[in-house]
Amino acid sequence: MLSGKTDQELKELSIKTGNACVGFNLRRTARLLGRLYDEAFEPLGLKGTQFSLLMAVAGNKDATIGELAQPLGMERSTLSRNIVVLQKKGLVTVEEGEDRRQQKISITEQGIFVLQEALPLWERIQERLIGELGVERINNLLEDLQSLSQGTKEK
Repeated sequence: MLSGKTDQELKELSIKTGNACVGFNLRRTARLLGRLYDEAFEPLGLKGTQFSLLMAVAGNKDATIGELAQPLGMERSTLSRNIVVLQKKGLVTVEEGEDRRQQKISITEQGIFVLQEALPLWERIQERLIGELGVERINNLLEDLQSLSQGTKEK
């Protein structure tokens, strides 16, 4: 299918598939937005992904890795590695649960302090994006992303 195509034809095909590919466009946008959030949280020594994870821990007292992984759409092993980073920063604690295989994750006082410092930074980014796209487009985008993530969850 691709053999015999000229360089120009391959370039045009690459552009066409790139423009039409949901996965490519979501990843590109995620990288760009990730940089925006990372830059905002940099003074706190926090990444955008760490802010989101810390918020999830704060909102799910004594949750286990398994309980957090599913709603976050993360693999348990990836989540565990990210929790270790937050633990080393003193933002969360990890304690053994009733079953030795389960660990309960809780936010620390330092973690709450960091979230309090991070929330205004997050709000500024949200306001900027709303200013650029408008409330209706942001709300539609969020609805579409939530619908898409629900439709692509493993059964």
